[in-house]
Amino acid sequence: MQQHIVLVGLSGSGKTTVAPLIAQSLGRRCVDTDTDIVVKAQRPIADIFAREGEAAFRALETQALAAALEQQSLVIATGGGIVESSANRELLRANAFVVWLHARTPSLVERLQAMTDRPLLGDNPEDALQKMAARRTPLYADLADLIITTDDQSPQQIADEVVRTYSMRQQRSASAGVQVSTPGGSYAVLAGPGLLDSLPQHLHQLGLRGRAWLISDTTVMALHGDRVQQLLRDHGHTVEAYSIPTGEQYKTLDTVRGAYDWLLRAGVERGDVVLALGGGVVGDLAGFVAATVLRGIAVIQLPTTVLATVDSALGGKTGVDHAVGKNLIGAFHQPRLVLADTNLLATLPSPERAAGWAEAIKHGVIGDAALFADLRQSAADVLALEEPITGELLQRAAAYKARVVSGDEREQGTRILLNYGHTIGHAVETESAYTLRHGECVAIGMMAAGGIAQRLGLFSSAALAEQQAVLELFGLPTRLSESIDIEQVMTRIGSDKKVRAKRVRWVLPTEIGAATIRDDVPLDLVMDVLSDLR
Repeated sequence: MQQHIVLVGLSGSGKTTVAPLIAQSLGRRCVDTDTDIVVKAQRPIADIFAREGEAAFRALETQALAAALEQQSLVIATGGGIVESSANRELLRANAFVVWLHARTPSLVERLQAMTDRPLLGDNPEDALQKMAARRTPLYADLADLIITTDDQSPQQIADEVVRTYSMRQQRSASAGVQVSTPGGSYAVLAGPGLLDSLPQHLHQLGLRGRAWLISDTTVMALHGDRVQQLLRDHGHTVEAYSIPTGEQYKTLDTVRGAYDWLLRAGVERGDVVLALGGGVVGDLAGFVAATVLRGIAVIQLPTTVLATVDSALGGKTGVDHAVGKNLIGAFHQPRLVLADTNLLATLPSPERAAGWAEAIKHGVIGDAALFADLRQSAADVLALEEPITGELLQRAAAYKARVVSGDEREQGTRILLNYGHTIGHAVETESAYTLRHGECVAIGMMAAGGIAQRLGLFSSAALAEQQAVLELFGLPTRLSESIDIEQVMTRIGSDKKVRAKRVRWVLPTEIGAATIRDDVPLDLVMDVLSDLR
């Protein structure tokens, strides 16, 4: 039997409007738990609250949810507070594909202005919604199989996104790991100790029986290259290996040209596969080579860093840098598999491991408050590679990105949220001549973006301080060094990939676990924030 699709989110997020559109598209029946409660009680929700109190309403809500879940394959719109009951959360976790419709508080207030059946909003809806968001956001994030920001999308667009993502996932088994499902390809993301030994089995299952072309950098190839080659040869595969110089400064078209020469002169064929063994630089560059040689061959990402495992190996973004800025030349090319053996992380220097966790912290800030809280609590353990917590948090961080990418492969909507901290971070990284690690620059960029959001009244000072505290727990920088020229950083921001019609699109946090996109940030405000980060 197919799963129920259940919409959760605060009042005004669009659940009641979107649910019938999803049901119509899938040929299912739609149920609204609030409507069912009103029909059964024969009086409005506000009257139930007034006469019997919230506890009585919550009991009716649990009954309505349980009754709906006993039926077959429904689309269910729920009340905003349904997640506050642990019993309801267990029901949803066991029986439903949960979609969290998220919207900023101003959008919610605007949508709810004409509604009178929201007893918990009182006389100050904005304040009430902010308090509800603080309480419920971690619960929504923990349950959600898919998160959609609804501010700038029509109900039909939201419904289409839900239908497409759900249809691609509905028959996936939890044992297959995190799943990414996009028009460009669907694949598993597996992270855990000892997984590298399963590579030959996965190649067989994926039908990849041609030659394997292993690309790594000189450092990682020396550490792990022989093992990977011998593993594949022991299982009957033909494998060739190629090393690129280590470092972001070599993520260029010149390096790509060398890889092209190696592949083409050795007779690469369409049925072959590129194996990208390394961190973000190797993954981006080898992925781009695979995307473009012979107009595209398969690639498997074998990340060996925290950063690559939770971020760069997922989503199909490949490419190289240009003198103007990072990642300005590239292509979308989804891998056939992401296989991360967490045992390999032990060979990384401690500062490199710490820098990689910046991307996981970023995921927590923009969309997963529960992940953020657990990273704060377990910082010392994951920096020491303690298991099982390290593998669990890597998998959860990867799962967040997988959910976002599955709903927006080519960054036309919510995927841009993943660029939080990167607009300034990329500029700082380029200006440092790549002497700063990518994660370190993202951490600085997060503090800058958080500071911009705080000055615009979007992000509280307390939340900004909380972000800073967690970054510093991981040993990440939160201030700009004197060696970075702020004027040059401002110039480089204008060349960022997220610029549209000469306007910089900023990803700004609104609370821990939520973010928005703005293109109306005054540049003098950005300059002031950067100056304050000295």
